[in-house]
Parts: sequence; structure tokens; C-alpha cells
Amino acid sequence: MIKRIATFVLSAVLGLTAPGVADSPCLSIDARNTDLADVIRLLAMQSGQNIVPDGSIKSIRVSLRLHDVSLDEALSTITQAYGLEVHRAGRIIIVGDAAAMNRRYPDDAGASGTKTAVFPLGHAKPEDLKVSLSDALPAGTVVVSDARTRALIVSGSATTIERARRLIAALDAPAANAGGTAFETIRLRNIKASDAVKALKGIVPDNALVADDRQDVVVISGSSELQTTARNLLQSIDTPGKQVMFEVRVADLAPQIDSSNVGVTIGGPGYGSGALAQIPYLLTRGSLIVNAQLNALVQNGRASILAQPRIATLNNKEATLLIGETYPVVTVNQQTGYPTVTNVDIGVKLRVTPTIGDDGSITAELHPEYSQIMGFNNAVPIVANRRVDSTLRVRDGETIVLGGLFSDIDSDTVTKLPFLGDVPVLGSVFRNRQRSHTRDEVVFYITPHIL
Repeated sequence: MIKRIATFVLSAVLGLTAPGVADSPCLSIDARNTDLADVIRLLAMQSGQNIVPDGSIKSIRVSLRLHDVSLDEALSTITQAYGLEVHRAGRIIIVGDAAAMNRRYPDDAGASGTKTAVFPLGHAKPEDLKVSLSDALPAGTVVVSDARTRALIVSGSATTIERARRLIAALDAPAANAGGTAFETIRLRNIKASDAVKALKGIVPDNALVADDRQDVVVISGSSELQTTARNLLQSIDTPGKQVMFEVRVADLAPQIDSSNVGVTIGGPGYGSGALAQIPYLLTRGSLIVNAQLNALVQNGRASILAQPRIATLNNKEATLLIGETYPVVTVNQQTGYPTVTNVDIGVKLRVTPTIGDDGSITAELHPEYSQIMGFNNAVPIVANRRVDSTLRVRDGETIVLGGLFSDIDSDTVTKLPFLGDVPVLGSVFRNRQRSHTRDEVVFYITPHIL
């Protein structure tokens, strides 16, 4: 009784015309501006079958009129008109969107007869052809682009598959431009565009690749075969590179600075001006005024300077470190008269290039350098350098010790009065001796870590 009342109410809303005989196999439906899912439910009520609308059905308003048709004819008409597919599971019929039903039931060979075909491409790109092909095929057809195999995969009815075959044959044609040359832009993610072009030099023809470092892209010009080869090569080298972080410690081990200034410095009224090459004196009322300074100074020093910088670089990329200052040196060209400025780095400098092996070992090319200014010659600095060039292989976390950079300097300066300073025994009274001894060793402790 309840079923008859519900049928009567829904028939009044949808304009349903019931068949004259209750058990007649023919159906008649008159729906105006009705939701598509409600039309399918009405069809189930009239036929007495278990017909379920799938959730993938779009909510659209439809108008249709069917008179004295069978259930199969009604289902076929509705599915073809609105891009639906039918799946039968025993006594239950599920009606849903064609694309969703094909994905959910790929092996369903029921009323729709869904099939799948693979179409390899020779010229066009799969992702470009997919858009055009999807618009030209019936609604619900599944089109998948596979860039790895350069092919299109189409799933649909036998008629749809045949139509897709003809369309792909027409669309997959060589590019119609001068000389058969096409252009393709490849965007890189890890490697610099100009470095990628240098890496492929000699593998692909010259002028076939153009690098744009500003956008980090490479433009390939040539035939489709050349583009495919260059694209695969670029993808193989555009991979993230490993990084190495170097922990550097620079130590001045047990430096020794000893100096002494012992003796007598004699001068006259101008004493202290630094002009000791002459004997300044002043005669006043028959007396000689002499200025004398007794030097008895001995100094001993011990100092240790420690620097702990860190520097990171990519695999096979050189990194440079400078702890100190850059000293500009100005020289004048004797022919042109124009000055030239040359920069000289003073302090601790390190250049290192790592190479990471498959077993995790690190081969490092090391160029440590320690420099300091010893004096000047016509405003040009005299620089003392201590450097080492070495190539070593260590494990991650092992420490490299580079030592033996010794510096041992002795200085002895004697200031004396002419003639009097050369007198044996008594001449020491008229002499002043300055001595200095500087000795140190710079050691580099370098510990690499793979990031």
C-alpha cells in the first residue's frame, strides 16, 4: 500500500504515465526538469528492478519522454544521452558516470563492452595530445598519457577505441615547419642550464641546445628523435647533488716570540728624533752635553690563535675560504702612466674540492695557505706565504691534519757610535743590540661531513 502511494506521488510530480497493465514489460516515462538521479530511481520503481544511481552521477536537470519501451531500451537511451555506464552485479544494476565506472570496473564487459588500448606516439607529446583527444571522444572515455613510454592509453567501447585510433593517427603527425625542425623547452630543477649544455656537448649536435640561466631552462631544437634523446639525457643529469660540509680549525701551535733590547743609545740635543747616524753634541762653556739611554729590555711571549670556520659545497664544486684581509697594491705602468690595482689576500686561505664516492668516502683536493706581511718595499708589501697542495681520501667524519707550516725568523740589529763602538772591550759601552726570534707552526684540522 505504501509503495503504491509513493509511486502515485512521484508520478504526479514527474508527469509519469503508468502502463495500462501492471505486469506489462513496457515502460512509459514523462519527466520534465527533473534531477537525473531521480529519473533513474523512477525507472527502478516502474520496472521493479534493483537499479541504484551511483554517487558519481552529476546533479543536472533533465527532461525526457519514453513510451512503451523495455527496461534495456530505457537504460541504453539514458546512458548514451548523459554519458553514463551500467554495471550489473547479480540482480543489482548500478548506473554511474562513465569515467568513474570505467575506472572502478575496468574489467566489466557487460552492456558497455569497455575495452582498453595503448597507442604509442611517434611525434606528438602524450600530455599535449591528451587534451585534444579527450574533447573529441564521447563523454566518459578514459584517456591516460604516459610520458615514460610516450604513449596514450584509451579505455572505452569498441566504437570509441576505433575512433581514438583514427584521431591519434591524424594528430600524431610531424611538425609542419621549415626543415622539420621543432622546439621544446625543458625546465631544470637542480643543475644550472649552462652547465647542463656543457655536459651534453659532443653528445648532441652543436647549436641544438640553448641555455637560459635566468629561467633555468634549456631549449631543444631539432627533429623529434633528437628532442627525445636530449630530453632523456637532461632528465638523467638533472638530479640533486650531494653536499659536503667542512669543519676547519686553524691553530698556531706553541708560537714563540722572544725579543731583547740591551745596550746604550747615545744622542745629543736632537735625541729621540730617530736620526742616530750622526753624533749630535753641543759645546757650552767648554763642556760636552751627551744624552744617553740605557736599554735593558727582554721580552718573551707565548700566544695561540684558533679559528673555527665552516664551509659547505656541492659535490665536485670548489669552495674558497679567507680569514684575514685583502690588501690593495697600486702599481704604475711605466709606459702608459696609468695605475693598476692588484688585490693581495693576507691571512688564512683555503680552497677545497670534494668528490663523494659510492662507498661514502670523500676525496678532497686541499689547498691551504697562510700568509702575512713582513714589510714594505716602496709601498709594496713583502708577503711571506706558507701553503700546501694535497689530495686525500677520508671517511665521513674523519679529520685531516695538515701541519709542518713552520716559520723561524732571527733578527739582530746593532746600533753604535762610529769608531768608539768598535773599540775592543770598551766599545760595548757605545753599542746597542736588538735581537728578536719568532718561531711558530700553523696546523690545519679539516673534518668533512656529508650532508
